[in-house]
Amino acid sequence: MMLKQKQPHGFSIFFLTEMWERYGFYILQSLLVFYALEKIHLSDSETYAMVGSFTALAYVNSIFGGLIADRFIGYDKAILAGATLLCIGYTLLTFALDHNIFILGLAIVTVGTGMLKPNISSMLSMIYQKSPEKKEIGYTLFYVGIYFGAIGGSFLGGFIKTYLGWHAVFASAAIGLAIAFTTFFIGKRKYQLSDSRNITHNKSKILKAFIAIIFLIVTAFFGIHNKTMSDIFFTLIGLLSLAFLIYNIKAHTGNERKKLTAFTVLTIFSGLYWAVYFQQFFSVSLAAERVTRLTMPASSLTAFESLGVIIFGPLINGLWLWLQHRNKDLSIPAKFSLSFLFNSLSFFTLIVSLQYAINHNSALLQIFIIISYLMIAFGELLIAPIGLAMVSTLTPYRLNGAMMGIFLMSIGLGGKLAGILAQSAASAQNSTINQLEHIYRNSFMIYCGFSLLIFIICLIMIKPINKLIQGTTK
Repeated sequence: MMLKQKQPHGFSIFFLTEMWERYGFYILQSLLVFYALEKIHLSDSETYAMVGSFTALAYVNSIFGGLIADRFIGYDKAILAGATLLCIGYTLLTFALDHNIFILGLAIVTVGTGMLKPNISSMLSMIYQKSPEKKEIGYTLFYVGIYFGAIGGSFLGGFIKTYLGWHAVFASAAIGLAIAFTTFFIGKRKYQLSDSRNITHNKSKILKAFIAIIFLIVTAFFGIHNKTMSDIFFTLIGLLSLAFLIYNIKAHTGNERKKLTAFTVLTIFSGLYWAVYFQQFFSVSLAAERVTRLTMPASSLTAFESLGVIIFGPLINGLWLWLQHRNKDLSIPAKFSLSFLFNSLSFFTLIVSLQYAINHNSALLQIFIIISYLMIAFGELLIAPIGLAMVSTLTPYRLNGAMMGIFLMSIGLGGKLAGILAQSAASAQNSTINQLEHIYRNSFMIYCGFSLLIFIICLIMIKPINKLIQGTTK
């Protein structure tokens, strides 16, 4: 069913570019906890804090990347700048000789991600100006397509690290981003892709963009390096982002105000969703390493979540088309609420399987980690691509870049919250397998209950949010 709806020319360039960005990011996302423990010798608690800060910055910098594109250089040049920064960042990680160089590489990666990710998603919406009915399904296709990169990064990363070492795995990411830059540069010319907002460029604006990028790199460095600074920074970012949303709500009237209000509420829900989602790279990854009977590197198991996105994506797209043809399509808040339900079910699966392992004095079976990841994947498809498409649907056209950054920022704050939630799963180095199983089971019960609570709240909010989206008051 999905193939019956042909996408506009140039669509493939967007997901091929983003695919390589995801390859590099998922290498880091799946392996960073293990690098922190093995190479930097951090404790569980310190590792969760550092990885949480990195994850958060990679998305929080999206709001600044969106603003830089909106005000100074446009979407297309921001995407090319982002790919360049990412290539530099991964190259530094490849040849890092000490802890500070490694942190600098991570900082540059977060800024490169912030420049590329929101702007390629925003620029994609421009090719749907003549066919808006294709946009939501197009974004789901985009989301599914780039997950081939996520699978490559998470699955191959563990094996490359095991057999070729840390330098090789980061080098592969640097090469991937060089390919991404080339793909977008050539594709941009071939399909005449450009920022249709006609943003004027001059030396002054380019200089301002350069200074802003340097400032972001310095801030990211200290944000990853120092936990106290990180906590202060993300608290300020959260408050300023909320203030920015409230300001824009008050600055608009009528349906624009109502839609911005709906966008704000849904963005808050988004942040809460990702706080649990990211546990697959935090506490679940370490549970897989420490209490699971494995047949592959623990970090490679996260590839099954990416595989689930690819498998379920066409099925969900087919469901959306089937419902659309019958005028029964689920609303945005209804889809968001179901994502929390699947998060809850994924951790319920781990709780039951861990309890079974505890009762039988055995290791956790790998299959239950895989089943949990597949459930998370299904839920992700109910919020991530829907949220990306939601930005241009609910926010004024002139604010699309900044609001895309705000939405991606909510993912980042979710990543920071994930690091805080994961503290419940921190363990001592000399803990026995049985003790670890109890710790992880209790921690997963917290995540399961948290997701279930938000699912119920989101269900209650469906009707009032839909009224705001539709611009009605009755």
